Formats: sequence, structure tokens, C-alpha cells
Amino acid sequence: MEIYPDSALLLLNQLSHPETFCEQQRADYALLLTQARDKNYLDSLQSDSLIELAVNYYRNSKDKVKAGKSLFYYGKVMSMHDNDTVAMQAYLEAREKLENTKEYKLQALLQHYIARLSDDRGMYDVALGHYRKSIYYSRKADYTLGIVYSYRNIAWIHQIKHNIDSAGWYAKAGISLLEGDSLSPVYPSLLHFLGELEKKKGNYAEAITYFSSAIKCERIPHAIPYYYMSLGDTYMQLGQLAKAKDCFEKLLDSEDVFTRSGAYNYLYQCEKLEADYRKALYYKEKSDSLLRVYQDRNLRDKMSDLQHRHEVENLQMENKLLEYKTRSQLYWAAFLFCLLIIFGLVSYSWIKKQYRRIYRKRLKAHVDKSLRIIKENEQIIGQYIYQIEMLKQEESLIAEAAKEQIAKLNQRIQVLVSENKKIREDPCVGGIYILEQLKQNLLIAENMTQKEKSQVFAYMDLFFGDFVSRLKEEYGLNDNNLMLSVLVKLGFSSTELMSVFQCKMNSILKKKQRLRSELSLDKSVDLAAFLTSYSCRMST
Repeated sequence: MEIYPDSALLLLNQLSHPETFCEQQRADYALLLTQARDKNYLDSLQSDSLIELAVNYYRNSKDKVKAGKSLFYYGKVMSMHDNDTVAMQAYLEAREKLENTKEYKLQALLQHYIARLSDDRGMYDVALGHYRKSIYYSRKADYTLGIVYSYRNIAWIHQIKHNIDSAGWYAKAGISLLEGDSLSPVYPSLLHFLGELEKKKGNYAEAITYFSSAIKCERIPHAIPYYYMSLGDTYMQLGQLAKAKDCFEKLLDSEDVFTRSGAYNYLYQCEKLEADYRKALYYKEKSDSLLRVYQDRNLRDKMSDLQHRHEVENLQMENKLLEYKTRSQLYWAAFLFCLLIIFGLVSYSWIKKQYRRIYRKRLKAHVDKSLRIIKENEQIIGQYIYQIEMLKQEESLIAEAAKEQIAKLNQRIQVLVSENKKIREDPCVGGIYILEQLKQNLLIAENMTQKEKSQVFAYMDLFFGDFVSRLKEEYGLNDNNLMLSVLVKLGFSSTELMSVFQCKMNSILKKKQRLRSELSLDKSVDLAAFLTSYSCRMST
């Protein structure tokens, strides 16, 4: 499993009729098959119902190692299905099971995945603590690659927190631990990370060297486009537009729609810099079109996955109910069958003797009873017919009253709707309302109308001393940069900006960098601090 996971998977797949195994064998088979699929990167074949067999068997057993291992892989499968809450619970329970064992490598992986979930939720200090624990266990297990992955992720967090020197130290420390092993899967990502750091510092030549080395060393095809994006952007910053376009054109055949959209967007920027506005407009339209396709497909995939999960859960529940119902029916059928046989044997002789004597008596009683019931039913039917007629008369009166009430309510609704519309037309109220929608992820910046943007800008000018008008007059900012300035000034976090602009963290950092360039800010000046002081100065 550890040295030749592909052979392990082949052997497991050759086992016939695993459903006939005993309970412990099925649990071991489920754990080994999940582990083999994970080590062979077969995420699409992972099933939570398979690993649940191992979890349910070992959770309360004395074998803490298999209990912890099964919970660890259950957490990975649930995380793959975007159920991070259940994944975190599984990881924490696995950590508790393995606490006093010598499974240091597995404990290092657990701390690493707990840190990643914390990192995804923006809990960076918590994530740093778990990454350091992962490094501790990796050293005890002599697991160098685990240390390098933790160093890389710590470097990412320091970059997000703008601790550039610390980020660079951890990235270089990770590369030194690999000792020039360019075949390691983490090596190209570290080179790419260092390239991004050098690009931010303005050391474009060093950045190009790192990006080029990352492209040469990368063995995972879907990671290479990100490196070409960074390399092309660096050439564009240097003004070497021909080389930049060559990098971006390599990505136009990518199967990933989002990658192609990004490549067309960069080509649009290059053509705009060369003043070829016809090509620039063409590339911009291609980029926007592909971005909409990507967003629609992503939404459909999420809905399909949610529907599939719901159907699987329903099917599992139905299977359990059907199994329980089948068993209950079987038991009751057996009981009743035995009871009927006993009753039949005892009663047969007595019934045979009494049958002829009581037959005529029962027939007469049955006829009398039937005639009496018919007469009573005819009387009840007459009463019901009378009640129905009365109810029909009452129903017509109630319907008229209900129509009047509905008409009054509709009039009140129209009055309130008109009142809300008048209130929202006020620039201040409209601006606050739109900003709240942006904050709550109910509105995307690129979908805003010009009227909505104007209301936001008017609100900022009114309450912050012509903040937007002065920025536009002094620095010539366009609407996109003005909107970014407003959101940064109002304290929107990078995560919230990702939701507002529907892009990744790298894009947000690039937007902020371009805004800094437009504002002619030095590297030592913080963007948010500048916009705050600028606003205060205007108010004064």
C-alpha cells in the first residue's frame, strides 16, 4: 500500500464477492480499498458509504490505529464531497484516537488537513498552529515531504497576512529541504510562489527565472496554466508584450473554461496597451463569454451534486426502511402462520359440527342487520344533503367577503411598494441598500447597473467629503477602480472582495496592485491606510 499503491488497488479489485466477507473482513476491505483509491488519486471513485463500513466497525473497537485511520479517510471523502463540517468532526475524532499511538505520519497528515480546513475558513492563526503541529509529527516520522507541504502552506498564509519576508523564508526553507529534487510534486509550486513574491517586489527578472523553472519541473498538466499566467503577466509588467502574448496564447487550447477566460482577458489587456482596440474588444468579449459559461457550469455542477447527494441519502434511507419493513413482515408472517395452523387444528372439528346448525340462524340475523343498516344510511344521507345545501349558501357569502378583503390588501401592497420605490430612489438610501447587498453576497460588482454605481458614489461623496469625485478628478480612476477604492475604504476583507468581484485571491491582489499604481503609491504605503487618511483629509 505504501510503496506500490497501484498494485495494492489491482489486488483488491481482484477479490470476488466482498459482500460475503465477515464483518471484520468487510471493514478491512473497505478501509484498504478507500486508502488505495486515495493513493492512486481516484477521487471520482470514492464513496462515503464504503468507508462508513470501516468507521462503524472500528469506531468503538480497541484497535485505535485502524479507528483513527478509517476516520481520517472518512474525513477526506467528506471533504471531497464539500461537507467540511462532517470532515472536521472526523479529523478531530481521528486525532483523539491516535493521540497516544506512534502513527506519527498519519498524525502529521491529520494536523495538515485540519489546518487546511481552518485556512479555507479564514482562521489563519488557528491554521498556523495546526501546520506547526504537523511539522512536529512529520519530523518524528522522518516525513520530509510533509514538512515541505506545511512550509508551503505557512508561506501562503504569511503572504495573505502581508508578512512577505516570513513567506519567502518558509518557501526557500521548503526548497532547501527538497535538496534540488525537481521531480517532487511540491517543488514547482514553491518556485511559482517565490516568483510571485519577487514579482510583487518588482524583481521581474528573478520572477521570470522562477516561473520558467516551475514550468519545466511541473508534472501535473492542470497546474502549468497558472505558471504561464504568472509568467505572461510578468512580461506584461516589463512591457515585453510579444512574450506575454505568447504565454497567454499557449492557454487558449486549455480544456478548463476559466483558464481560457483568464488568457483572453490578459490578451485583451495586451492589445489595449498596444492600442489595437479592435482585437482588444474581441478578446474582452471572448473572456466575458467564457466567464459566464464557467459560472453557469459551476452553478449547474453544484446543483447536480447537491441533487445527487440528496438522492443518495434518500435511497439509503429507503433501503434501510425497506429492509426493516421486510424483516418485520417476515417475522409477523411466520408468527401468524404458526398461530393459524394451531387454531385451525383445534377449531376444525368443532366448526364442522356447529356449521349446519348455526348457518340458518346467522343468515337470518345477517339479512335483518343489512335491512336495518340500509334504512339508517338513507336517513343519514338525507341529513347530509340538507347540510350540503346550507354550506353552499354560506360559502357564497364568505366568498364575497373574502374578495373585498383581498382587494383592500392589494391596495395596501401597491401603496407600500410605491413608497419603497420612492425611498430607494434617494441616492443615500439607494447607496446604503446596494452596499448591504454587496456585503451579503446578493449582488456582484460586474452585474451592477450604472445607476447603482452612481448611487454608491453619490453616497460616498455625501458622507465622506466628495471622496469619489476627488479620486476621479485627481487620479483619473475608472469606475472599477473607484468601486474597489470604496469597498477597501469601507473595510471589505479580501474574502468579501472575492465574492463581490467573483474571482480568486490572486485576482484581488492584482486589482489592488493596479489601484496602487493608479494612485502612485510607494510599496511601503498601505492601500487601506491611504484611502482612510485621504477620506479624513477630504472631510477636514
